[in-house]
Amino acid sequence: MEENKIILKLPSRFCPPAAYYRMVALNPDATTVVCGGERFDKRRKDAHRMTVADTRGELELTVPIAKPYGRTWGDTAVSRHGDWWAVMWTALESAYGRTPFFEFYADDFRPLILGVEEYGTVGELNFRFDLAIRRALGLTSPVVYSPVESEPQPVELWMPEPYWQVRADRLGFIPNLSILDLIFNLGPETALLWR
Repeated sequence: MEENKIILKLPSRFCPPAAYYRMVALNPDATTVVCGGERFDKRRKDAHRMTVADTRGELELTVPIAKPYGRTWGDTAVSRHGDWWAVMWTALESAYGRTPFFEFYADDFRPLILGVEEYGTVGELNFRFDLAIRRALGLTSPVVYSPVESEPQPVELWMPEPYWQVRADRLGFIPNLSILDLIFNLGPETALLWR
């Protein structure tokens, strides 16, 4: 079997915006390496935070991290303190429960949030979400998780055409939300935006 020659080294991110997965979709023959070994930087909130649209606009949902912090995101532990996972799932249900495709994908994402005690690190959590997101988007290119310390390539900026969002009539179109916004609002039609 011939090995893929194209490699995308992407950062470990928690439910990132669509630009992240657009890079994967536009390179179907590439192997994606998710860099869990990216150096820990407290300022990089996107490694453990996603932005969704709720009834009042943008809402940031954060996976708390435990101290002491690791050297990389791959060895920085997810906090077990409090019931943040239940709060996060309730926020997602509130934000997307009335979208056309929430009920079709909820069972894929609910166990990832409510079963958070299975994950030791932010890198592991992000990789599990990445695999579920790829399944939902129908992305079948190879993907591997690398805990080795490395520097990923930057994700290209991309602004999709405004697409249907459940609260756009009141809030207008909100760009650069988590890929979950696209999945829950558009479902399988999400792939049409990659062009």
